Amino acid sequence: MGIDDVRSAYDLLAEREWNRLESGAQHRLEYIVTTHALRRHLPKPSPVVRILDAGGGPGRYTIALAEQGYRVTLFDLSSQLLELARTRIADRPDRVRDHIDDVLQGSITDLSRFPDASFDATICLGGPLSHLVQRDDRRRAIAELHRVTKVGGLLYVSVLGRIGQYRAAVQWPDWFSTVFPEIAETGVSVITPARAPCYFFLPEEIEGEVSGAGLAIERVYGCQGIGAHLDEANLLALMGDPKRWPLWEQKLLETCDHPAVVGVSNHILVVSRKRHGPSGP
Repeated sequence: MGIDDVRSAYDLLAEREWNRLESGAQHRLEYIVTTHALRRHLPKPSPVVRILDAGGGPGRYTIALAEQGYRVTLFDLSSQLLELARTRIADRPDRVRDHIDDVLQGSITDLSRFPDASFDATICLGGPLSHLVQRDDRRRAIAELHRVTKVGGLLYVSVLGRIGQYRAAVQWPDWFSTVFPEIAETGVSVITPARAPCYFFLPEEIEGEVSGAGLAIERVYGCQGIGAHLDEANLLALMGDPKRWPLWEQKLLETCDHPAVVGVSNHILVVSRKRHGPSGP
C-alpha cells in the first residue's frame, strides 16, 4: 500500500470529499473544531500572511482562509480533487480568487518546489499524513512541512486516531469483520469506499513525531471533541436546535483540547510552532 493507491482512491472520490465536512454530525464536528483551532492560533488575517494547504484536497480550507484574507497555496496528490478545487475557486468572487496563489499537484513527502521558510503557516488537515503507512514516509513528510514553514510559524497536522476507531467499531458494527481487526493488530487498514490505505495514530505517537522534528507543540485537539461517536440522529437534532446548540457548541470548543477527549476522537489535530531551521527526515 503506497502513495499511488492513495492517489487512485481519492481520484474516484472528488465530489464525496468536497461534501464530506457537511455530510454528517461527526464530520461537521471535525470542521467546527478545526476552524476553531485555526482562528485560535493563526495570526490576524492579512494578504501578507502566506499559508500552504498541504494535502488540502478539493480546497475547503483553502477557500475559507482566502475568504478571511490570507494568501493560500493549495497542494494535493489527487488530480481529480484539484480539478474540483479549481472549479469551486472559479465560482468565488475576485477578492477570494486573488488570495489563492496557486493550485499544485504533488505528495507531501516532496515539497521541493517550495524554498525553505516559504510560508507563515502550513496546514495538513483531514488526515493526509495518516495515508502514509510507512513511518519513513511520515517522517519525511513532517520534515518537509517543517522545512517550508518559517521560523516562528505554525504547523497544523491532523491524523486519524486509533482509539477512536476502536469506538467506531461499536458505532459501525460491520467494522468488526473488516477494519477493526487490522487496526487492533497493526494500526493499518483501509478506509473510504475506494479503500485508501491509512495508518491510525495513538495520541502520543503523533505528538512524538511532531516534537521529534524540532517543532514545539502548542495544543492538541480532538476534532470530534465531546461529540465523538455519539448518536448521529441526536447530534444532528442538537445542531438544528437554536436554543440548545449554542450552549453545547460553547462547551464543545471549551473542552476539545482536553486530554479526556483528544484520544477518543476520530481525528487528532496537533498545532505546533517551528523553533529553528530545517529538520532532517
